[in-house]
Amino acid sequence: MTSTTNTETKATVIVTARDRFSLASRSLNNLVEKTTGPYDLIYVDAGSPKAVAEEIRAICEKNGFRYLRYDHFLAPCQARNIGLRLATTPYVAYCENDVMVSEDWLVNAVTCAEETGAEVVQPLICQGLPMFTEIHQAGGDFAEDMDAFFNGTEEQHRLTDSHLKHQGEKIKDVDLKRTEIQVTEVHCFLVRRNAFAWLGEFDENMPCSKDHIDFSINVWAKGGRIMLEPSSVVSFCVPSNTYAVEPMDRAFFMLRWSPDWQRQSLNHLQKKWKLENDPYFKNYMGKRDWRYRAGVAKPIIRSIPIIGRSYKVQQIGVELIMPILYFIGARLVKQQARDYQSSGLATSESEPQEAMKVSSAA
Repeated sequence: MTSTTNTETKATVIVTARDRFSLASRSLNNLVEKTTGPYDLIYVDAGSPKAVAEEIRAICEKNGFRYLRYDHFLAPCQARNIGLRLATTPYVAYCENDVMVSEDWLVNAVTCAEETGAEVVQPLICQGLPMFTEIHQAGGDFAEDMDAFFNGTEEQHRLTDSHLKHQGEKIKDVDLKRTEIQVTEVHCFLVRRNAFAWLGEFDENMPCSKDHIDFSINVWAKGGRIMLEPSSVVSFCVPSNTYAVEPMDRAFFMLRWSPDWQRQSLNHLQKKWKLENDPYFKNYMGKRDWRYRAGVAKPIIRSIPIIGRSYKVQQIGVELIMPILYFIGARLVKQQARDYQSSGLATSESEPQEAMKVSSAA
């Protein structure tokens, strides 16, 4: 809890939705319980069901947080930018609404930024249960050789698929230290707010897939640094049997992972960073529907009494339902674009690609 007039407040936590709402209240209550020190919080609530919105609003009012409600959905980069424009503290900490934090996660991330001068700090991100024991991501790389990626030949200008280091390993089995990393995940990360003056805002042409890769490349391309701080620990509640995609989540989940949005994101990333000949993209273009299958189609078929548990029924049922999900997803994408444009939230401000870091001072 914090007062927005507290001059000692160093960070604003900006909470946005990843791809669902069913964990939102639990996540926010956890954040309130575990986050120490003065901090501001801006909650960008876009399209959550009425009951969830009422719970979130009540938590925000109780704790003096700023609550922003939009009745339509927002893409993650759109929501992050809305929060960023309202923040006034030296740091902003982004936290998605399906993340659980541990004690001192925020103060330790800020300490890392101040001691290293890094523009971006990523906590150690965990997954699974028991919570805070198994690694989801402890840094990663977008290139085998970063200098060659930016300055080498066309053959060296390639993305590598190694941005989830140590995934599945137990924390107790890995010797983790504060270190530079190429890639930050966007489940939870801290950014020096004045860095956005030369980084530009989050690229809203990346509505879905690989927005973390785009942001990370941008930081390094413009002279910034990203640090992993393993003493700052959070956990991402991966959609699974433990944290299932609930019926209330399906519309937003299908928008977030729609093949249309994924195609748009991948095409934009490829063009933006001049990666037209990189085979990385062909691989991911062929994987655009796996979340529809795992998060929506299979659970729907499995819910059919008696026959839904049959593996063969699931196989046939998923194939039958997928065209319907594609159609719904495409409609959701078109509706979201209309809603966002008519809301007046869209900005014509272009990212300052020519801008570079001029100082790492706080």
